[in-house]
Amino acid sequence: MKFIFPSFFTILNLLSGFIGVLFLINKNYDLIEYCIYLSLIFDFLDGFIARKLDATSNFGKQLDSFADLISFGFLPSLILYDWFSINSSIDIYKYFSVLILLFASLRLSKFNIDNKQEFLFLGIPTPLVALFFNSLIYNSGTYDNFLTPESLLLLVIFFSIMMIVNIKFISLKFKDFSFFKNIHKYTLLFTSLFLLLFIKLDAFPIIVIIYILISLFYFSIKRNEGN
Repeated sequence: MKFIFPSFFTILNLLSGFIGVLFLINKNYDLIEYCIYLSLIFDFLDGFIARKLDATSNFGKQLDSFADLISFGFLPSLILYDWFSINSSIDIYKYFSVLILLFASLRLSKFNIDNKQEFLFLGIPTPLVALFFNSLIYNSGTYDNFLTPESLLLLVIFFSIMMIVNIKFISLKFKDFSFFKNIHKYTLLFTSLFLLLFIKLDAFPIIVIIYILISLFYFSIKRNEGN
């Protein structure tokens, strides 16, 4: 019975991604943005509840990846395809949007068979990639001057590759809550909270970039220390 609860939130993640696809097909741009945010919340809750109830299972792990592929692979690719179709005069650019879906599928398959990614990630997690592009495209105007077809194309290629590279990235799972052992995680959390308070949802692309920089800095130090 306890295995039902985390799977319930996994299915909500999947449904939220599917509803986002429907909104995009019907050009309901006001609501698409929130589908990925909801999927992120449900994705967090299914893992959190599974750990708290000791209800992790191979079935739940596979279901979670299928849901993530829809919400954080397929939906972001469609969002990018739609944006390029509207904003780019170079037709071929829109077809690069499929890279997010393809590399997300590789990333999720790799994650499912790798037992070393419990307290760290190898490659950027797919939810963060989806969050980055979702918030970059559906922003309040903060990034409009920066957002060009060429800059977005480069970001699509960059984040696609970063999903599958063997580079370590921070996981926000805690073995313990010691401040000094987890200073990199607390720095990320407090910085993210500060940015969200001041620039709200537009903060997410900046937060993702900060996450990448802190991860690279932290693990380069650990490598130099021989850990």
